[in-house]
Amino acid sequence: MGVNDSARLLLTRLIKLALGIAVVYGAVWSYFNWDYILEKFGAKYEVSRYGIIWNTNLSAAKRTAAKYNRNIMIVYIRSGAKHDASEYLISRIFPSTQFRKATETYIPLLIDASGGPEESARTKQNRDEIVKAYDLWNRPGQLLLLDATGRELSRVQYSEQPVSELISELSGGNFKPLPPIPRPGVKDPFAESEKKARELTGPTVKKNEENTRVEEKWGFSTGL
Repeated sequence: MGVNDSARLLLTRLIKLALGIAVVYGAVWSYFNWDYILEKFGAKYEVSRYGIIWNTNLSAAKRTAAKYNRNIMIVYIRSGAKHDASEYLISRIFPSTQFRKATETYIPLLIDASGGPEESARTKQNRDEIVKAYDLWNRPGQLLLLDATGRELSRVQYSEQPVSELISELSGGNFKPLPPIPRPGVKDPFAESEKKARELTGPTVKKNEENTRVEEKWGFSTGL
């Protein structure tokens, strides 16, 4: 075998090795960041409006609700309308601290009969399906509470009641604020593997630390 052939063979092997390492690293990265991947995939069904991150797809909202044991809150408005329930919800209710707590406790899903800015064809299709499924035609200002399967638990028509009363009506008087659902970040596979290894082997206890623990347990000091 000539020098050129040996060089080509070595280069081929190096390329295969590099590809193999890349594939393994990609698989490990995906394993440690699966929640992050799912969250990013689901983000295409979210929209930021009025300072709140809303879902726009009922199926995606159901998956999140089932995963975190939450209920779904549908808010049906007609943006741009003047002097009606939609305008007052947007201007008075949405900015309130109590309503923000509700959007953290429940999975908030916004349905805008006007479409809203830059509405995609997918969002419009999702909106039309939800309007039909829950009979929301021409009645903006409604709030619905669903369980994780999509079953309707309660329905309230906003009629300028205070935000505390609105949330109480929607929850049947049982509203208990919960912390917001955590947003997963990117994890370093090597750091996570090292952390798991440390957890499996357990902490190393030095001799002086053992003495301290014994003294604390029995309430005496050796003076060492």
